Amino acid sequence: MRAWAAVSVILAVWCAPSAARAACTRSHAGPDAPTAVILSGGGAKGAYEAGVVAVLAERRVPLRIAAGSSAGALNAAMLVAGRTDRLEAMWRSLRRDQVYSMRAPVFFAGLLPGWLTLLALDGTSSLLDPRPLRELISASLDLGLVRSSPVRLLVTATDLVRRETRAFDNRTVTVDVLMAAAAVPGVFPPVAADGAILVDGGLTSRAPVIEALEAAPVGRALVVVSYAPGEPSAPPTTMRRALDAAVETAMLHQIRRDVELARLTHPGVDVQVLAPSAPLRVRPLEFDPDGLARIVDLGRADASDCLRAWGD
Repeated sequence: MRAWAAVSVILAVWCAPSAARAACTRSHAGPDAPTAVILSGGGAKGAYEAGVVAVLAERRVPLRIAAGSSAGALNAAMLVAGRTDRLEAMWRSLRRDQVYSMRAPVFFAGLLPGWLTLLALDGTSSLLDPRPLRELISASLDLGLVRSSPVRLLVTATDLVRRETRAFDNRTVTVDVLMAAAAVPGVFPPVAADGAILVDGGLTSRAPVIEALEAAPVGRALVVVSYAPGEPSAPPTTMRRALDAAVETAMLHQIRRDVELARLTHPGVDVQVLAPSAPLRVRPLEFDPDGLARIVDLGRADASDCLRAWGD
């Protein structure tokens, strides 16, 4: 139980709430305006993004760039590769054992008393083993399609040594980069890629809207987040809940800051935020196919409402 409590605390970074009111409004950009979509991830909450991008692809929204951090990086890469059908099918059937397994030392550490648990955890590289996720990415994503795609890809990770954001595109993205983009520190091990030690891009750029707008000229940007405004949370009466609330608050302000900065520095771009219209009611590691299918359907419905609001 102690090990799972540690997982819950660290994985709060996969659950950042959305920026204030987050529903699409009438767009001043025309239906043919080149569009950027920015995906902020969220572990199992990434199923919502899969539903959103499936509709964007089906309705032939003129996407110029897809950007993502954390779990949103794989979603963005699949979108760029033109395989949103495969992405949606994957999310609808995804199980926990296809994403991670518990490391044996961590499992047995949870059986130890008191300080011995902390001592055992201090000697492990991460709480979870991400090898199933690597196999899933390798089997699902055709990097050749990413390299040749007319839609630009932007994936962010965090360089732990230099303490800065690292960005990768169609040419430089690899399976290692996508693993690093979702490597929440402590939960998954850091990944050596491109001469750096990389972890989750959400640490420095939860919703990389600024990076996306600097990478390609667009008339409209849609920032997709995975936390419904007003979604109830447990009162922060314990240390774990207080830490959860603190991290989520920090991420909320990061998204707000980046969205408002993007609007200020790119006044000609219609920057909008889309969040779930109803609580997802799933934690980042809850990969239950029935629950994920429900979340995909909600993403599809919200994306359809968004396009109607735009007038597209």
